[in-house]
Amino acid sequence: MSKYIKGSARFTVISEGCVRIEYADGGEFLDAPTLFAVRESSHHADIIEDSDKLTLRTEKLTLTYTDNGPFSGENLCIEVHTGGVCATWHYGDALKNNLGGTLVTLDGVCGERPLPDGIISRDGFYVIDDSGKPFISDDGWIKNRSANHRTDLYFFAYGHDYKAAIRDLRASSGAFQLPRRCVFGSWYSRWWRYTADEFLDLVDQYDKNGFPLDIMVMDMDWHYQDWGHAEGEPYALYGYGHAGANLGWTGYTWNRTAIPDPPALLQKLKDRGIKAVLNDHPADGLRDHDDGYSEFIRELCEKGYTEEVPDIPEKVSQREKENAGRGVKNFRFNAGSPVYMDAFFNHALSRIESDGVEFWWLDWQQDYLYPTVNGIKDLPHLPWLNHLYYEHSKKGGKRGASFSRWGGIGDHKHPAYFSGDSVSGWETLAFEVKMTATAANAGCFWWSHDIGGFVDPIPGGQAENYVRWVQFGALSASLRLHMNGVEGFDRRPWTWGEPYCSAMREAFHLRSRLFPYIYSSAYESCRDSLPFIRPLYYECPEAKEAYEHPTTYFIGSHLIVSPVCEEMGESKKAQSSLWLPDGVWFDFFSGQRHEGGPVTVENDLFTFPLFVRAGAPIITQPYRDRMTTAAYSDLNIAIYADGENGGTSLLYEDDGETEDYKFGKCRTTSVTYSHSNGEYRISLIPQGFFEGAVEKRSVTVTLRNVPCLSLGSANAEISYCSDGRELIIKASEISASAPITFVLR
Repeated sequence: MSKYIKGSARFTVISEGCVRIEYADGGEFLDAPTLFAVRESSHHADIIEDSDKLTLRTEKLTLTYTDNGPFSGENLCIEVHTGGVCATWHYGDALKNNLGGTLVTLDGVCGERPLPDGIISRDGFYVIDDSGKPFISDDGWIKNRSANHRTDLYFFAYGHDYKAAIRDLRASSGAFQLPRRCVFGSWYSRWWRYTADEFLDLVDQYDKNGFPLDIMVMDMDWHYQDWGHAEGEPYALYGYGHAGANLGWTGYTWNRTAIPDPPALLQKLKDRGIKAVLNDHPADGLRDHDDGYSEFIRELCEKGYTEEVPDIPEKVSQREKENAGRGVKNFRFNAGSPVYMDAFFNHALSRIESDGVEFWWLDWQQDYLYPTVNGIKDLPHLPWLNHLYYEHSKKGGKRGASFSRWGGIGDHKHPAYFSGDSVSGWETLAFEVKMTATAANAGCFWWSHDIGGFVDPIPGGQAENYVRWVQFGALSASLRLHMNGVEGFDRRPWTWGEPYCSAMREAFHLRSRLFPYIYSSAYESCRDSLPFIRPLYYECPEAKEAYEHPTTYFIGSHLIVSPVCEEMGESKKAQSSLWLPDGVWFDFFSGQRHEGGPVTVENDLFTFPLFVRAGAPIITQPYRDRMTTAAYSDLNIAIYADGENGGTSLLYEDDGETEDYKFGKCRTTSVTYSHSNGEYRISLIPQGFFEGAVEKRSVTVTLRNVPCLSLGSANAEISYCSDGRELIIKASEISASAPITFVLR
């Protein structure tokens, strides 16, 4: 038993450290999921009960409730006794010492901003309030919950074991989802009216200048706007527009003036290994001037749909009033209606997806027009649309992709996320790095930022700042260049001159080479419910220094990065003071050895603080211009040896697009290094298979800081550089599905 009822209160033990707390008049409890909560996990607890008192105890908490009415500070308390913390929470107590979560968006952000709560607090517990939030019914649609269901809380007890808190978030709110492989690659985006030929020329420029590219984003100019398909005549005759300015902000008709043959363009991009993503502002819905409108209206009429969206006359533009007088009638966007949204997905999105679109960039910014989902109490559009778009994008067995702003705690089930229109500058970069790390505390693992900033207040841009932003993007979830449409400069790195272009090329190439490590770490992150990027205090919760360096973070388990967020100055060196956890760490670029503790390093424009755990195999590939689709036919494994430090890494492979990996169609290769009694061992142990997996590959192992050794294995070559104490093993055309061990003495 995991649900315990006392009068009008119900307590559901989800795990040792998480309990759901409900109060419902007449025992009208809720068993359906919400946008935050799932209804899967349950756990046993020890119970002590008498006539009016219930005590519930797990290894991590003790809850006491006296049945004398709705919850209060006098009748409900929880004692936390885990992870080095002993504390007591009473219902209604203020939550303190929170370590921060993440913003919904960075729109307009310039510099530091206060962060909302995540679930991680130095107090060792946190409470999420899901009271009054709508639920998802059996038909998959959102519904208002009964007013009798007064209170719905989730109490997390974890002490200083912050990893346990994130595991409990998964248990209560749902599994962390692995995005499609392409999301982790290199993206190009710009708010600019590109033609089909210009999109193809951009790919040529990437290739010619030696930069990798995986995704081409087409901002809102892929469709018609206020400029015409007929000369001198506005195309968009209906809409509330954006801030009352542009009635063509929403659109679902290809701009054939710029892109005459959309399927042909998308096929050419696909043939060159590029995915296409389209921007979508859906707030005005599908309108009578759009392709697909007649089929859209026919489906709505056949299903008996009628207008249900309340009027908002004070916010209707003058042109909309004029159109109403002309008899122009369009159903308004209605995310509260399953009939409307089914027809919308069928005739607005699916129709265009069939041309070859990978997924949509959901750019919802219209809460000033529609504050809440129609018919649903107090529910903003963003979290609900993220859910709908994600589910829609799973057609054909694909992994979902909502690519939208962050919808709040619980939205981790609908990756990935873009952080909005930030303002370029050093303070903004520092804040963005910090916010990306603390986003782990809210379960937001996959931030994709406008690298360089969306708006640059300095004419011509800030080249050094842009380089450092690119280096940060290279060691985050995705490397997506984007900015607004300013005449004269954009984010193409090769247009920024030297040495900035070369420095950015180095960062892009680093991303490409590290891709096997990045994607494998992303898989482990979802499998283990462990943030892909995480603050130092996840690994070192009792070290005060771990809380004092907010722009230093782990990416995966074996790399620590601290992006440069300040100008170099006259010295042309950036000095960074940071802190490393206990153990031995090596500078990725210089190879310098560091003991855990305070570290001060200097970096030129081409490098930044990046540290490798001693003994950990770092799995990379040669540079690939399409990093996310290149097969792992050649692997490089770098190991910084130090005494008898050893380690294990995982190489993860799958088809990159479907959910087949959840059913075992993937391959994991355990790569282990050990050193004992003068013997060095590197083992590769593969398991599993998927369609398209490479059958043979070449492996190069670089073992640093070792003496000259002999190789006791066949089918491999060995060389040694005495100056760098670097030993290289090369094995060609080995089976990717059979284990192999290299033994050196």
